[in-house]
Amino acid sequence: MKNQKMKGVVALATLAAIAATDLSVVARFGIAKENVDWSKVAWTPAKSTSPWKEWNWNPKKEGRSWKYVEELSQAEKDYWQIDGRWSHEIPRDKEYPKLPEERYPFKAPYSGEELSALGEAGGGGTVMCGLQSHSGYHISRTKDRNGVISKSDTICNTIRHYKTFAEQLYKFKPGQETGAYLVVVANPPESAGTVSLSKFYKDGPGVSKLEDRWAYLPSLRRVRRISGASGSDYIPGSVATYDDVFLRDFWKYDSKVIGVDILYQAVNSKKPYGPIAGPYRADGGIETYVVLNKPVKNGYYLSHWISWHEKKTGHIIRQEQWDRKGNFKKVSEKGLSGQVLYFNKLIYPWSEGVKGGLTENGAERRAILHGGGPEQVWDVEQDVQVYSIPDTPDKKISYEKFGNLDAYAGKETWKQLFQPQRIENPFVKPVPVVKFEAKDFPPTPPLYREKFSKFRKISLPAEILQKIKKDEQSKRGLFKS
Repeated sequence: MKNQKMKGVVALATLAAIAATDLSVVARFGIAKENVDWSKVAWTPAKSTSPWKEWNWNPKKEGRSWKYVEELSQAEKDYWQIDGRWSHEIPRDKEYPKLPEERYPFKAPYSGEELSALGEAGGGGTVMCGLQSHSGYHISRTKDRNGVISKSDTICNTIRHYKTFAEQLYKFKPGQETGAYLVVVANPPESAGTVSLSKFYKDGPGVSKLEDRWAYLPSLRRVRRISGASGSDYIPGSVATYDDVFLRDFWKYDSKVIGVDILYQAVNSKKPYGPIAGPYRADGGIETYVVLNKPVKNGYYLSHWISWHEKKTGHIIRQEQWDRKGNFKKVSEKGLSGQVLYFNKLIYPWSEGVKGGLTENGAERRAILHGGGPEQVWDVEQDVQVYSIPDTPDKKISYEKFGNLDAYAGKETWKQLFQPQRIENPFVKPVPVVKFEAKDFPPTPPLYREKFSKFRKISLPAEILQKIKKDEQSKRGLFKS
């Protein structure tokens, strides 16, 4: 057993050496022609010129919580500040032709493309999360169509070579490395001890470089290089594709704001951003922009997808997908109700991220909008659900033994984060045990069939409809106040 542990540590040392090989690349990045210091450019919350503190709309009285953009009155348009153009209708940046003419962090009115960028800048569509460095346990449970629950527990370390989203957009050249992501698998048991390292590169006009990937397989006791995957491929053991998690850059698709909506729940909670002031209306709802997205190239595995962006930050709280034939494929919801360790202080991510600007070490603060959880994904095609445990689970774990589930260190360097002794893994430290059984699984996310029916065709088999009805009757009471 001791020899096996030592070999595991040696393998991690190999991965650490691989991770460090391109450390000097940061110093080689070019500066934009106008010599702007993009490391100082950060998003800040928009100040509305409207006298309203919240949308002057009463869903109970009006009979619905949503409106198409074309239905908005002038006063409502002043409040929401929407640019209703598709991405392809917006002039492009002469120096960065794939990007919109107005540069990040943008100003109101917001287009669908800009909201998609803001969602990405907050970790909405990528695991390149955190404030330069991030270490955490990712604990999730999967329920298949037969109700069988399986574990998927990993320990993840992330590092980014940029401090702000503007740096990633305007300072990096296509093909240059943007960061790395290391995962240690703890569960399921048959995969325990597997370690993977992925290094990511910026895409651009005529340049699309697949990520470099390496894996340590316990059965071989060696590090192997593995080929990059297609964006439509499922991540092993997951209902997410590589595009869902890593590769769907906002400028690669066409986006348009189609309406506005008020959500009164997400991830089976009435407080998906935690027990804090700020994101909620007086009636408890969350105001959102609703954005329709379509692929630019033919043959993509999705025909379109729709995202709900929280109004004050642009954080993606809900997303739905349709396959290339137009069949309803997947729905996901993501909250930020778990507390994370942030500069040695426990915080709720939304209350910190909404401040905007830069942190004490110069990183963009809104990046914290990735952390906290929970997240729920329902793959309708496979009838499989995944629930990611929030970082402050109801069934408490021993923080003295394991530490916090997510730590956004902020000050750690690339080299420090990938040191073998720093990587918390099964060879050194076990993953927290969170008791979560079939009865604890929340019901599937609501479908809201009546909303935006022009763009949302939802047709499900009778078997699944019956499951939904039964689930909602028995479990919708799991709501938290």
